[in-house]
Amino acid sequence: MASITQETLQKLSLFQGLQSSTYAALMDIGRVETYKSGEHLFREKDELCCFYIILSGTVSLYKTNSNGQQKTIFILGKDTLLNETLFDPIPASISCKIHEDCKVLVFYRTDFIRLFQQDFRLVQNFTNHLSKRIRRLYRQLKNSTSIIKIEKKLAAKLWKLAQDYGVPHEKGTMINFPITITSLADLLGSYRETVSRALKILVEKELIIYEHKYIFIPDPSALSIFFKSP
Repeated sequence: MASITQETLQKLSLFQGLQSSTYAALMDIGRVETYKSGEHLFREKDELCCFYIILSGTVSLYKTNSNGQQKTIFILGKDTLLNETLFDPIPASISCKIHEDCKVLVFYRTDFIRLFQQDFRLVQNFTNHLSKRIRRLYRQLKNSTSIIKIEKKLAAKLWKLAQDYGVPHEKGTMINFPITITSLADLLGSYRETVSRALKILVEKELIIYEHKYIFIPDPSALSIFFKSP
């Protein structure tokens, strides 16, 4: 478990523009914890006494249906708050599993809420962050309820992941964490075989490159045109 520096905090959008006293308090009450791929940070119905913010790595937030099947709602990375609510201490409605080894900022909720009362900019940052998450969820719901071919749904999902977690590469834009066909199927709420066929279509159209569980997008604009076309 490591301590937090002001430099670490200021690199995150959640902590931009705060008062000097707020940074000092955050360094005092927070800690950095490390988690390995496959571990759970929390599960559905857990009581969450802490706020969790990703410093590095990725996690998947998923729901489990009555048949025990998992549906991945989000894959989230750096500078992301994992909690659903700020003020209501209600049980988690979703499970959080480490997708790629993570470092996570952890703050006790009661300590953190006192800072909300002292620095309104902190409240603004966190509410804006959750608002963006809600808008993203609305877009996903729109795609999941409309009649869209699976290869276009997959293309749209990969394009969004590249926007959020893409890094420059000689092959184009690389989504900067490994992705299995199973995790893509969970993310789309589809069958593995169906997603495998859709992935093959995108590869054959040269819209993506899939090598050793990493996805490269040679031309993101071409991928965007593909999934937006009728």
